Amino acid sequence: MNRRSVVGVMVMAASLVSAQAMYAAPAAIHAPVNAIFAKVKFVKFTLRNDSAAPLKLKAGDTEVTLQPGKTVDVKLTEGQQIVAVETSPNYAAGAVITTVSDQLNGTTLALR
Repeated sequence: MNRRSVVGVMVMAASLVSAQAMYAAPAAIHAPVNAIFAKVKFVKFTLRNDSAAPLKLKAGDTEVTLQPGKTVDVKLTEGQQIVAVETSPNYAAGAVITTVSDQLNGTTLALR
């Protein structure tokens, strides 16, 4: 009879511990499932240099030199930024000119 009660107490203790562990948060496992299935939205727009000086810009990962009066077509993902690489009369080096959003799709962005 003693053995049965000892085994019974051990089974109850194990079930109590395992029930709590079943609802516990996993230890440092980060798997962004939404990132796997997310579609990347590309935004197409045009940059136009309306100033008198050439502009050196970084659009996403690529650097673009935009001559005065010229245009360049850009295709970037939402959330990327267009940054001035060099100082110009209107922009300081490192200044964020715009952050790409869906509202820019099909538009022309005039830089002065």
